[in-house]
Amino acid sequence: MGRIIYAADIGSTRCKAGEQSNFAWARVDPEDRASVIGSSEIGKLADHVILDLQEGRSVALGVEAPLFIPVPAEASALCRGRENEGPRSFAAPAGLTVAMLGLHEVAWILRRIANSCGTSVHFRTDVTSWPPSENNRILFCWEAFVSGAAHGATHVQDAATAVMAFLSAEDNLAGATKIKTDNPLSLIGAAAIWSGLTTNFAVLHGSTAVICPGKPFTGNIRQLK
Repeated sequence: MGRIIYAADIGSTRCKAGEQSNFAWARVDPEDRASVIGSSEIGKLADHVILDLQEGRSVALGVEAPLFIPVPAEASALCRGRENEGPRSFAAPAGLTVAMLGLHEVAWILRRIANSCGTSVHFRTDVTSWPPSENNRILFCWEAFVSGAAHGATHVQDAATAVMAFLSAEDNLAGATKIKTDNPLSLIGAAAIWSGLTTNFAVLHGSTAVICPGKPFTGNIRQLK
């Protein structure tokens, strides 16, 4: 049983005829680091993830949007970013926009997966679940945080940057995750419950791995048509 890594650069899927959307994704097989593929079509992302899962592979699906937010005990701590998030926090206008758009799009993807794979796939977000065991097929969701010097020229390149950064960090996701918070509310967990992928309400109180690349990916990306 193998494993596959994906990342989605969240953006609007609406575009005029002949133009590419602001949404993009990339995929890599860890056994072949030169196998990076990408696309700007969200439907193709769902189709590829479903195919990998149906063929018995575990999938790590990254989303470049806040996947959990803090719910502090004190009112004075509301509307503040997560630890080490900096000025591009979930509570900033851009962060709020991409968080909602990410929830919207990832819920659509997870529903497609649930409709095709049912409960045969185990939904996971805790950092100890990846890399997966050989006999436990999972869908592992994680957060990508591509900003500053790591930004590339295209959305597909940003998705590939996130994919390769996760691949480099996958053996120590806890150590690589610097963006954290106490008392998290999981947006990805809410989407997973809504989609039917899980009935475990404990996921609503969990956080995810957050991978922050330091530089853009400069390798080849095979663009799907």
